[in-house]
Formats: sequence, C-alpha cells, structure tokens
Amino acid sequence: MHRDLALDFDSLLPRLGQLAEARGWSLAAEARVDSTNRRVGALVGSAEGGGRRPALAVANEQTAGVGRRGARWQSGPGDGLWFSLAVPAGKRLPEAPAGLALAGRLAGVLQGHGVPVVVKWPNDLYLEQGKLGGLMIERRRLGGVLCWVAGVGINWRYPAGRLDADYRPASLGKAVDARRIDSVDLALALIEAAIAVMTRPEDWPAEIALFSRAHHGFGEPVVVERGDGTRETGIAGPIRPDGELEVGRSDGRVIRAGTHDRVRLLAESARCD
Repeated sequence: MHRDLALDFDSLLPRLGQLAEARGWSLAAEARVDSTNRRVGALVGSAEGGGRRPALAVANEQTAGVGRRGARWQSGPGDGLWFSLAVPAGKRLPEAPAGLALAGRLAGVLQGHGVPVVVKWPNDLYLEQGKLGGLMIERRRLGGVLCWVAGVGINWRYPAGRLDADYRPASLGKAVDARRIDSVDLALALIEAAIAVMTRPEDWPAEIALFSRAHHGFGEPVVVERGDGTRETGIAGPIRPDGELEVGRSDGRVIRAGTHDRVRLLAESARCD
C-alpha cells in the first residue's frame, strides 16, 4: 500500500495562522475533532468567530467526518487535508451551485501543482477513476447569520481501514512524486482558493463553464438513477450553468440530471448492481 505522501500538519499550522491573520479569517486548527463542519459552526457562533467574516476549521484527524448521502469519510492523521469553511451568504440563491464551482476551483489548483484531477458531477474530485476528494455544501444559519458552509476532504495518501464496497478512493501519493510536491504549499493554496471562490457567488457560473465539457465521464455511457428509483441511460454531455448534467439518450432526447439524482458510468453501475 502506497502511503509515503503525508500532510505535515505541524508545519502547516504556523503558516496557516499567518495566512488567516493576514486575510482576516477566524481560525480553529486542531489535531483531532469529530467533524470540521461542526467545529466551524461552533466557531461562527462564538464571540471569536463573529459570523461576518470567513471562518475556517482545519483538523489533522476527524473521527466522524461525513460525505454526501451520509457516507463516512475516513480522515486519519496525515492522510489528507480536512477542512470546513463558513462565509456569509446572500438572501437570494445564486444562479449556479456552490459545490460545482468549488470543485472546479480546487481542481484547477491541483492541476496547477501537476495533479491530473477532474471534476465528477455533482461535486467530487476524481483521479485515475478513483475519488480523490469530496465536498459537502450547506446553506444555513450560524450564530444568527446566513452562511455557506463547505466541508472539504482530499486524500493525500490511501485511506487506512475498511472501505465501503462501492467506494474507490484515489490519493495524491499514487499520482505524483512526493519529492516534487510541497504538501504545505498545496494545502494553503487549496484553502485560500476555497475561501476565495465561496465569497464570490457571482463568479460561480464562470467557474463551472471552465470544465463544462471536461468533467469525469463526459462523452461516456452513464446511468441516471432518479430519486424515485427509476433509471435512464445515455451519453454524458455538458454541465449546464445551473449545475444540471445533460445526458443524451439513444432516441435523440436530452434529459437532465439534477440535485436528487445520481449518475454513474455504465461500467461502474454494473459493478455495483
């Protein structure tokens, strides 16, 4: 098992503290928490957090990290970058979904560091047919302030322990030479990019447009699993500015996959059935 690329949390802490002070963020950085999403919520609700400026919670280990659809996200010490952020949200919903815009920006940062990652609809990061990172986005009130809350988990190395049967993880350590990447520089770049994009919802449609036809599965046969249990097959097309995925059926119709649907590559679906 390839586990030689770790995130040096002790080296990250002082530089992260300096960055947070320079940018005016509230920061909670701890060795071990149950969930960074819960920790950032508590930070915003405290006098220290305030709620009117970006807040950030980072941990070396999460004991109860959760991904989309309630899946457990394994986040051991040194195994990856685990953080949550909260930024004030406007009363009107943006035209584009936050999760896709954030995934696109993070993918761009990773690509700039030589990692050939792509976005997988609706908001995952995929590398060599495996899940490198996941996002969980909420819009809720914290400390009386309406906020966007984003939880991010990115595998630096392959997760230890038992994995769900249909979960195929990926890790930076399997894709890049550990000697050619500064894990702290990369972590700081990802955190800064995440806060930057989440504070500018007006830019979200443009972020999505950058990978609309360059996402994981584009042009491939897929299965759309509807929220009501029905299934449809077709060819994955572009991601629309509103975040829905277009899928072309064999009869010429174009259907859309939305918030309550799940999309799998046809080969992946066959393995999971």
